[in-house]
Amino acid sequence: MKILKWLSFLTIILTLFACHDDNDSNVVTQHYVHKYGFDMSKNEWQNRTKEGTVTTLLDNGVTVTNNYNNGALHGLTTYSFPNSSILETIYDYDNGTIIKETHQDEVGIPYREKTYEPDNKTQITLWDKTGVPISQEQYENTALVNGKYFKPNNELEATIEDNKGTRIKRDRNGELLYKDTIKNGKLKARNTYHSNGKLKSSMAFKNYQLHGEQTNYSEKGDIVLNQTFNNGKLNGMKAVYRNNNKITEVLYENGLKKGLERHFKEDGSLLAQVHWENDKKHGSERIFHDNDTHIKWYYKGKPVSIKRFEEFSFREKLIADKTSFYDMIDKMDNDQALQE
Repeated sequence: MKILKWLSFLTIILTLFACHDDNDSNVVTQHYVHKYGFDMSKNEWQNRTKEGTVTTLLDNGVTVTNNYNNGALHGLTTYSFPNSSILETIYDYDNGTIIKETHQDEVGIPYREKTYEPDNKTQITLWDKTGVPISQEQYENTALVNGKYFKPNNELEATIEDNKGTRIKRDRNGELLYKDTIKNGKLKARNTYHSNGKLKSSMAFKNYQLHGEQTNYSEKGDIVLNQTFNNGKLNGMKAVYRNNNKITEVLYENGLKKGLERHFKEDGSLLAQVHWENDKKHGSERIFHDNDTHIKWYYKGKPVSIKRFEEFSFREKLIADKTSFYDMIDKMDNDQALQE
């Protein structure tokens, strides 16, 4: 019952927020009105069962209005835009339980509404700047069960039925942001788009984590990034491209750099390479210039001389307590580690 717990927490927070003392640095004024219409002092309000409305002006210009019945939030709780009578957020309560929340833009047009229903069911509706629906979705817990998605002309362009289908996300100007593949109520794949409509990226998911190949594209359609994930962690080769030329390749294992990382010029010539082990530089780092090569050596991330690298590599094979050995090297004075 995660949603019910969250709703109870939200109710407590809003109730406490509405009852801040006047000396709270965020509160400028508070006005208490009984449900029968007469004004009340702060002490009267706090010493009786809360029945009526509390209006709070904050020092950032936001006006907060809370309505109570028998001590619980009931009816509308609203937050205005700073120094404005237009409401930014509206919460609707039924005797302490939230049943709906609505978010509006600065001209008072709703752009998001979430309705809470029994059995952890929710409905979410989004609108564009003209009030035309962008999407209507139904959830059970976190699973997306049904959905309708509309073009800017209000034409239906995609649906989700019985936990499967295609979800389309547009911004309030109607621009296409991404398309999702939904199976069993969960996100399985996503394509994002540039403002010119061309594919920006494609990726796959498993349990809401990146899983499988991800490819990013430029506005012209050229590949700029290709990498592979396993349960949310980079695993395999990550390659970066510029003008259709590979400029970087790095090997990952379970989210950590491992193996050879190489950088290239756009003509394909090698610019630099470095060896990695468990996300630490281990071995040589070589920077290639026209007439020479600059070489640095590392041992488990520690800058060392080639003599020290060979020494430590030999000693590592003979030592049982490798953790203490690695810690000793990490704490070694840099001058000593770089000694030839």
